[in-house]
Amino acid sequence: MSVLGHVAIGVVTARAITKPGPEPGVGRLAVRMTALATLALLPDIDFVARALVPGVPLFDHRGFTHSLVFAALVGLVVGWVLLVTRSDRPFAWAALAAAVVASHGLLDLIGDSELGVELLWPFSTVRLIPLQLLPDPALAPPLLQHFLVPLAEEAVLFLPAWLYAFTPRSLLPRAIRNTGR
Repeated sequence: MSVLGHVAIGVVTARAITKPGPEPGVGRLAVRMTALATLALLPDIDFVARALVPGVPLFDHRGFTHSLVFAALVGLVVGWVLLVTRSDRPFAWAALAAAVVASHGLLDLIGDSELGVELLWPFSTVRLIPLQLLPDPALAPPLLQHFLVPLAEEAVLFLPAWLYAFTPRSLLPRAIRNTGR
């Protein structure tokens, strides 16, 4: 799965938890969207680790960084940082961070790929085989067939999420408009 779906999870989550209202400058919503989208993409840090330390199996793609334990560890780090800095609601933010990071491995688990996901690491190094429900764009020739068409399919599948995330609240149905904290 490409970045489109993963980022969509982060921006939709930010939109859902952010109280409506006028905000000066960039605003809390944009900061939350950026932070949560970054957390949603964090498991793909294995690409960077693999490039820096080639040949180490721990850094294989969709390995430990895509596991639920990794997501929980990220949540603990976020919670600890917020607790130390005396930020508001550190435990809620820790749980939210863990859930957003965990969404990455779960989405990859339903992507159209033959590469399994080590979702249960360190308890098991078995790679769970994806259900192949979502497109998984790949940079392989021919690009139209392997990258652009699947990317377009993914964009269409996640269009409702993107519309919800970026449509002004005044244009959303009343039941959705006033959600958030």
